[in-house]
Amino acid sequence: MSPVITPLEIQNHEFTTKLRGFNPEEVKHFLYALAEEFENIIEQNHKMARELAVLRERIKDMESREKVLKDTLVSAQQIKVDIQENAVKEAELIVKEAQLKADTLQERARDEVRKVQTHLSDLRRTRNDLLAEAEMMVSRFTHFVEAERELANEADNLMNLSFMKPGSADAASPARHEPHPFPKVESTPGSQTNDGKRKGAKTGT
Repeated sequence: MSPVITPLEIQNHEFTTKLRGFNPEEVKHFLYALAEEFENIIEQNHKMARELAVLRERIKDMESREKVLKDTLVSAQQIKVDIQENAVKEAELIVKEAQLKADTLQERARDEVRKVQTHLSDLRRTRNDLLAEAEMMVSRFTHFVEAERELANEADNLMNLSFMKPGSADAASPARHEPHPFPKVESTPGSQTNDGKRKGAKTGT
C-alpha cells in the first residue's frame, strides 16, 4: 500500500505566506529533512518486506525438509518390525534426533519471522508518528495564519475608526484637542503584543 504523503509531495509542498508568518527557508529545510527521513523509512520498509519474502521461502524449504524427515520417520518405523532389537533402538535414536533437528529449525524460522514482523511494526509506527507530526505542523501554521489575519483586520478597523470625521459640536471647538474615542474592542490573547510590535515596525520604517 502506497503512503498517503510521498517524499516528493512533502518537498514540493508550498505554503501561503502571510504577514509575520513562519520563515519560508526554515519551513523548506524542515520539509526537505522530513522528506528525506520519510524516504529512508519507506526504503527500510521495502527492504524488510524483501527480507520477509526470503524468510518465507526459507520456511517453505524447511517445511519441505521436515516432510522428508517425517517420511524418513515413517520408513524407519515400518522397518523396525523386521530388524533386531539393537537395530530398533538405533532407528529410534535416529528418529528422535531428526525430530529434534526439525523442531529446532522450525523454531528458529518462527523466531526470525517474529523479529522481522516486530521490526516492520516499529517502522510503521515511526512512519505514522512522522505523518502525525507533519499534519500537526500544517494545522498549527494554518491557525497561526488565521490568527494573524484576524489581528490585521482588527488593526485596519481601528485605523479606519481613527480617521472618521468628528461631530459638528467637536468641530466647532478647535481649542479642545481631545482624542477621538475608540470603540471598546475586546482584545484576543496576544493581540496587544502583536499590535505593539506592528506599531514599532511602522515607526522604524
